[in-house]
Amino acid sequence: MLRDIHHMLRAHLASRYSAWTWFCITFLIFLTHLLTSRYHDFYYDSSGYWFLANTFDQKGASRFSFYNFNSALRGYLLPLLHYPAAVIVREWFPDAVSEAAKIMGALWAGAVFGVAAPALWEKASGKVVNNLRRLLFVGVGFVLWRDYFNFPLSDFPSVLAVVLALLVAHRARNYWSALAAGALVAAAVYIRPLSLLVTPFVLVLLLLGPSAQTDTAGSNVSWLKQAARLGLFALAFLLLAIPQYLINVNNYQSPNLLILGLGDGDFRVNDVDNVYLFKINEGLDKQRYETNIGTDYPIPQATFLDPAGRALLERNGNPLFDSYFKYFVFVVSHPADMTALYTRHFFNGLDVLYPGPYVSRIYGSTLSLSLVNYTVLFAAFLVILLRVQQLRLRHWLMVGGLFITCLASMPLMIETRYFLPLDLLLYAVACFGWPAEWRWTTVPKHHIVSVVLAYCFFVAICLTLSSNTQASLSLKPKTLQR
Repeated sequence: MLRDIHHMLRAHLASRYSAWTWFCITFLIFLTHLLTSRYHDFYYDSSGYWFLANTFDQKGASRFSFYNFNSALRGYLLPLLHYPAAVIVREWFPDAVSEAAKIMGALWAGAVFGVAAPALWEKASGKVVNNLRRLLFVGVGFVLWRDYFNFPLSDFPSVLAVVLALLVAHRARNYWSALAAGALVAAAVYIRPLSLLVTPFVLVLLLLGPSAQTDTAGSNVSWLKQAARLGLFALAFLLLAIPQYLINVNNYQSPNLLILGLGDGDFRVNDVDNVYLFKINEGLDKQRYETNIGTDYPIPQATFLDPAGRALLERNGNPLFDSYFKYFVFVVSHPADMTALYTRHFFNGLDVLYPGPYVSRIYGSTLSLSLVNYTVLFAAFLVILLRVQQLRLRHWLMVGGLFITCLASMPLMIETRYFLPLDLLLYAVACFGWPAEWRWTTVPKHHIVSVVLAYCFFVAICLTLSSNTQASLSLKPKTLQR
């Protein structure tokens, strides 16, 4: 009996359920956790997004209008996606705001972990991902990011749009694909403006043609068809840009298609109101940020300082950069120091210490979560090291599309959510890309010993770096255990 059950279980894990089945499985896993989690309120950015969803009709006081949207910092699209739920909750379930957000969060989780990311991997690799690997991928996402889905934030929706845009562009077979790719890139941009950097990668993928054979056999698509694809991509992008343009012109007298990124004076650098400039100045002497909602830390801003960055600024007269050119000159003038600073930021971007954006216990132990994270990262880096030569141009374009926003976030004071696209890529490499022939029973023992030693060394380095960062917590140092 037990043997039959074992064989049946192995058969199910080795098979492949449909995308719809995996969406439902992932949705239910996350929803069960979210509805029983400790979080029942919105904080800071998440509260702001839900508030903006109610501004389109001024909380029912007027008819729906884009002109009612009153933020020059945020894009219109994510609040618009929340708008139907906001109206339903406001009219019929006024005490279920948190539950509505959690249901939407579980939907985002099901789409990202259950469908989109595995589908992109399958199309890029040409290999089917079985149920065991999918379950492992969902499990990793659940362990490391589960509490993000309690809140109506922009990170996972924007990443979902980017992943789907890359998927559509990679498998493009007709003009509808160009329209869909343009709309998805625009969706990512109007949810998170930095996603504009993804555009060239999606466009090149789109123009490479509909199949992998195009790479070797040469493109037979005429220039006229290529121009038509570009035109349709631009048309779809512009259609989603129209509401943002109307909002900018009517409310802020700015004929701009993009999100203005103005913070009501909160992000000024020498009278220049620019969010990104403000944040790259912050990132020179502050390496990491967490948002505290608990009682074990006295203020909401849990800032991890960068003593080396602060010393660099002091040696140069504490400059304030009110233009990108000045910042660039400073970076070029201090290559070693800035390389070290960006390396610290890169590690912090991958170092997931808490499974949610709002931390109820800053001084709680992060060791167990860190060990899971470092194990997955080690597996991913091992696969990359030994299989990177198999990547082709189309693969590099997809990697670039996922990595580019992380690269642009590297100068900032890091929040781990900024590196979410790269995290998803590395989790996929570890869970989907681990070769089936790499088994303990078939690999020579001396290779196993080498891998184990390398793993121990990797984890030791990561724990050391993480410990150093946590010790720099501004008001009171933190350790791995507390």
